[in-house]
Amino acid sequence: MGSLMAGLFAIVYRYTIRMDGARDQLKQGVVGAFTLTRALGRVTVPASCSSVPLYCGEPLGYLDWNMLTQIGVNVVESGIMFAATAAAMDVCMNKGWIKKFPG
Repeated sequence: MGSLMAGLFAIVYRYTIRMDGARDQLKQGVVGAFTLTRALGRVTVPASCSSVPLYCGEPLGYLDWNMLTQIGVNVVESGIMFAATAAAMDVCMNKGWIKKFPG
């Protein structure tokens, strides 16, 4: 599933990085958006959480330690995956294997 997500990211990244020269913040923003979306979507909510009112336990009330650990691990894993994909796309664009879209 990760390779499918990385492929979709590569398509979006290619559209984002155009010939007119993208800013580094824009590149980082695309990586960050995909990272957060994937990381938060992979969190499993324990059965001990109540929905009304939302409460799962310490330390934050709506997130317990298990969920925070899941988020941390998923952010690192997703960040590495999407950053590596972005770096690979940049290398391919610089070598001319993949063309940038006109700006």
